[in-house]
Amino acid sequence: MKIKEARMHVFNIWWWIYVIATASLLTIMTLVFKDYDVDTKFKALLVFHIFEYTALRVYKYSLIRTREESTFFNELPCYLCNQATIMGIIACITRNTGIMAYCVTIGSVGSLLAYLMPDQYFIGQKFLSFPTYGFFGYHGLLIVSCLSFFTLGLYEPQLIDFYWGPLWMLILTFIDHIINVVLRKTKLCLDVNYSNTMEPENFILKKLYDKIPINFVYLLPLIPVFGVVSLAILSLLKIF
Repeated sequence: MKIKEARMHVFNIWWWIYVIATASLLTIMTLVFKDYDVDTKFKALLVFHIFEYTALRVYKYSLIRTREESTFFNELPCYLCNQATIMGIIACITRNTGIMAYCVTIGSVGSLLAYLMPDQYFIGQKFLSFPTYGFFGYHGLLIVSCLSFFTLGLYEPQLIDFYWGPLWMLILTFIDHIINVVLRKTKLCLDVNYSNTMEPENFILKKLYDKIPINFVYLLPLIPVFGVVSLAILSLLKIF
């Protein structure tokens, strides 16, 4: 297949190219800065996060201009992954352990889930297209920035720290839900659904919503699941 005609699908060769590129960038980032002092590592990671956030805003702006259902109000930086980018910037500035815990655990797991279960709009997009660069490229950068706190030795997770990730996830998801309710009630955006706190579109979340048909509340069982998965990922990284 010619590259110009290649389409993105989960687990096809073009998808794996992004996965391999993400893993390679994380490795390079770690190898380049591992021997520097802590201050330099935080500064380098801050620059990386700012670049990542800039890429996010360009990507979101492009969606507003090219995707009919994308508007200013439903492309605010309120999705879990977008919040992780902002939290990463705050973590680099404040060096707050709890916020770094959120980035390393929830941020990295959320990004991986975006790779595994992308929005339907991004499935079948051309490999050489701005939507593909924006979605898969941005989430790849987010995986690198979140896990770099761990791989660069800036944050060493302890078992007691794992309540921070779920706690921040709970707080930010609740804020998302309030934003959803306000935007819908004021009719500024009737279909907004940040962090899927309202009627879910994902088939897995639909199954959960069938069991607990209450907006926002149905997501609560996922919070400890995120913690367990993130613990497994970090345990695997420690091996390497």
